[in-house]
Parts: sequence; C-alpha cells; structure tokens
Amino acid sequence: MYLKKLMEEQNMTRADLSRLSEVPDSTLRDILNGKAQMDRCEAGTLFNIAEALGTTVDEILHHYWREFLEDDDFDDNPKYEYVHDSHTLLTFYDLVDCVIEARKHCNEFSLSVYIIKEHMIEKLYDLGCFRAAFFLLGLVDYIGRKYGMMKAHCFDIYRTYCLDYPVYALSTLEEYDDIDELNEARAYAEAYAIPELAAFNIFMTEEDISPDDD
Repeated sequence: MYLKKLMEEQNMTRADLSRLSEVPDSTLRDILNGKAQMDRCEAGTLFNIAEALGTTVDEILHHYWREFLEDDDFDDNPKYEYVHDSHTLLTFYDLVDCVIEARKHCNEFSLSVYIIKEHMIEKLYDLGCFRAAFFLLGLVDYIGRKYGMMKAHCFDIYRTYCLDYPVYALSTLEEYDDIDELNEARAYAEAYAIPELAAFNIFMTEEDISPDDD
C-alpha cells in the first residue's frame, strides 16, 4: 500500500502520522487496514495525510486505484456489478466532445452543477447509455474532489456498477499501427487515468478531457 510504503520510508508510525496530519488515529487505522475506502474519504482528510507524508492527493488516489485494479480479487468483489452498454461508442465520444467544448466556455464547477441539476446522469443511465452516464458521474466526482466537496450520496447506487469492457480516449487508440505501441498507450492511460473515471473502467486522463490550447 502506497501510504504504508511512505510511512516505512520515513520511519513514521501511525501515531506520528496522526499527530502530523491531525487525522484521528481511528480514521487512519481504517484507511491503512482497507476498511475505509480512500475515494470516499473527505478531501480535507486526504489533503492533511498527503501533506504530512510529503505527497499529493492525486498521487494517493492514483496509487489507490492502481492497486485496486491490479487486485486479483477484483472480479470477485461483490461491491461491483458489471454492466454492458450496447449503444455505439459514437454516443460516448460525442458526449466527451461536448464536455470538452463546455469546459472551454464555463468553469468546471458550474458544469458539474448543471449536470446534476439537469439529471443528465440518471437520464443516460435509464436509457442504458452506461458509458456516458458513468463518464459524467466520474467527472462530477472528480470535480467535487478538486473543490473539496463530498460525493453526492444520491449517486451511490451507480457507484456499485462498472463497465464490463474498458473504454479509452480516442487519442489513446488512434494512429497505432503496432500492437506493442497500442498496448503501451493503453498502459499509460490506465496508469494516469482520473481515478473517478477509472473506477468505472473508463481510462481517460485530465489531458484527454481538457480543451486544446488555441
């Protein structure tokens, strides 16, 4: 576990980390034992832990999801139920393009509020457009983490699902004539994907969903 590794490297006990981060020892115990899900912790808690260990929240979550996805027991984890999206991938990529365009013209917090108020996640899910629904939910959760907001519990049921087949940005899949190059591009996307998207088997980085510089 990434946090335990950092603590060992710095000869830091749980009590030391609790004192430096001002995070209760009981909370740290649950996190280090895997009882508390890292992605459900309050942003302030993760920030204090990261600061005490000399790392960042993004690094902590990146390693958390990397370890989670590499876990041999992932397929047997009852928390997740796999769903299949039978719609064309064009529907998904069109939505991603719309989000990228929207990020050019409004701040991401306003975009997140709009997605929630318009019930876009629920509508897409009800239509069976699971890729699009989970992409928007992952985006909302990601933006919420950046602004130090707790996740909206009304979406908890959706967070128990995962796509049965991984999805990548078009830039990851394009222009790779060599299978080894394609596998390297996929591996990079999986290593640096936004954790909130990776949770749904959507491997896209911040760069993949950001507007191009004019």
